[in-house]
Amino acid sequence: MSNVLDERVEYAVKQLWLDPLNGNGDEAKRKLEEAVAEGNGDACFFLARCYFGECFVSPRFGFEENDDKGEDLLNRSIEAGSAIGMLGAKRLGGFKPRSGSFVHSPYNSWSEIWETVNGYADKGQAFCQYLVGNALYYGDCIEILGIPEDNVDLPMLQKFQNQAITYLEGCVEQGLYLAVGNLIDIYTSGDYGMPVNEKRAKELEKIGADLGMGFYENKLGKELVGTDPEQAKKYFERAISHGETSGYVQLAKMYMYDGQYPMDLRKAVSILMEGYEKNPDNFGLTNNLGHIYFQGGDDFEPDYEKAVMYFEQAVKESDWCSDMLGTCYLNGLGTPVNYEKARELFMKYTGEELSRLGLGKIYCYGLGVKQDIKKGMEYLDKIPENKEAQEVKSHFKKSLFGWKQIE
Repeated sequence: MSNVLDERVEYAVKQLWLDPLNGNGDEAKRKLEEAVAEGNGDACFFLARCYFGECFVSPRFGFEENDDKGEDLLNRSIEAGSAIGMLGAKRLGGFKPRSGSFVHSPYNSWSEIWETVNGYADKGQAFCQYLVGNALYYGDCIEILGIPEDNVDLPMLQKFQNQAITYLEGCVEQGLYLAVGNLIDIYTSGDYGMPVNEKRAKELEKIGADLGMGFYENKLGKELVGTDPEQAKKYFERAISHGETSGYVQLAKMYMYDGQYPMDLRKAVSILMEGYEKNPDNFGLTNNLGHIYFQGGDDFEPDYEKAVMYFEQAVKESDWCSDMLGTCYLNGLGTPVNYEKARELFMKYTGEELSRLGLGKIYCYGLGVKQDIKKGMEYLDKIPENKEAQEVKSHFKKSLFGWKQIE
């Protein structure tokens, strides 16, 4: 750990961002508050991050989320003359300083601010390495350094990306988990003609998981679920403990249809509901809850009203459930019949068996549309093994004059 900042600030950075799995959040916050009370601008910046939610600090610490407090602290950081606060606040989308400018005394220009934060980074201050590395990665350094657009070329962008790698790798070496995602992107995207390094990217995913990043714990679990379900389960459980609600989805799937464990839909629903209570906007949770209530299985009876309720939430963000929700509207399952809405939903994924069956019925019987038996049969012919499709087809016959309904 570097010693370029106030020791209380350095302590807080270590506890909150370099060791989030074991760090003492309460003591770190207390030290920041103590330094803030003395007018320390750097402390204001880091305490502000504590109020901006789990994208800025690990949810493990359970800090209050309060944008107003966070923005006030950012302003105080700028006004107290923190170069870290000025650079960090500028890179926070949508934030506008109340003074009207990010540049504040004792600094007169962005180049001075950049030089100061770079100096901290070069001395090993991990969070400053992160700020500088990200400004290089995103190209914000072009504006900060006042480089004319006409002077920006591919070699310059590649130079910035290579510098970003150096700083971000330095962050990872010190355990700053926040740097992992952007570093992986540089190694895998190939942007600006940068060489792809899949091997290092995979190593970083494992490092991210080891550092308690729920996204990577969940990702590694998904990769292992087919070959090592017990280890995958551990990763999903760890992801959940670190605030990754998609971990609930993957864990529940292990007990659902074609899962790795004996089917236990009640257990799956219990897992999904635990996640739903924490994050009802996660469409993976609502899709899978709807799926279970739509399909049922063993001693778990379908509940179409609940299925429709969850599908309606999920479909705002994801079309995955559109064939099942369309089937509910077509047949009046848990909701009034609405042929127009059913057809609209089936058209989202016309390759799904339920969509083909539904569209076949709609056109064969003329449900909410002009009857077009030929078109309906084209959908039904694509699912020849489906018994319900065979039943529908038995009600129609093709003659010399075209298709006719025979009953």
